[in-house]
Amino acid sequence: MDVLLLTRLLKELIIDNDRIPLPGMGYFLTEPMPAYFSEDRKTIYPPSRRISFKADERASGELVPKYYASSSGIDEETASSELHAFLKQLRITLFDKKSIDFPGIGRLRCTLEGNIYFVMDNTGSGIFAQAFGFEPVTLKPVSRDSRPAVPLPEPIPMSQVQETEQPVRAGEGNGRHRIWIIVLSVLAAIIIAAVILILLGRSGHLDSLFYSDEELELIQQQGA
Repeated sequence: MDVLLLTRLLKELIIDNDRIPLPGMGYFLTEPMPAYFSEDRKTIYPPSRRISFKADERASGELVPKYYASSSGIDEETASSELHAFLKQLRITLFDKKSIDFPGIGRLRCTLEGNIYFVMDNTGSGIFAQAFGFEPVTLKPVSRDSRPAVPLPEPIPMSQVQETEQPVRAGEGNGRHRIWIIVLSVLAAIIIAAVILILLGRSGHLDSLFYSDEELELIQQQGA
């Protein structure tokens, strides 16, 4: 067994299992993860599952060796023996190199204090894209130059322009005629109002529009 084979087994098991034990090392854990943007905000990754690792030297389980045996056509005892021997060496390598890469999944790392943790690989489409039919979406800025050109209107023939000039001129004449009618009407109304005022003044009724009865009587007494 090697890292590539263990990576392939983990990829296939993670899709249907939330907890995958690596005997003597710990557990791979998965949980739902919503859609998210990449660090440069140019790619949207679809809903998937978050992978983490919980270190535990007492971890045990036969999920990986049984799956290895069934997929490779070997007996479970041999598969379990190979897995335990490989994980024992993997743990030593991890403490020595501080990082082991699981292509397409992520990296298992170890701190100077000996704490083991997992960094999920988010650079690609993820191991769940093929299983669930989700793919990342890359956002592309819209270029102004890429907009379709708006066609310019065709020039109007001179014959049509000449035909349209006559109605316009006729409309202008009608407008001037209406203005003269309005002006004459206003003048006529002023003249009529002036005549009425003159007649009222001569008949003595004009004063009644501006004075009360007492004031008119007082004016008449003064005039007498």
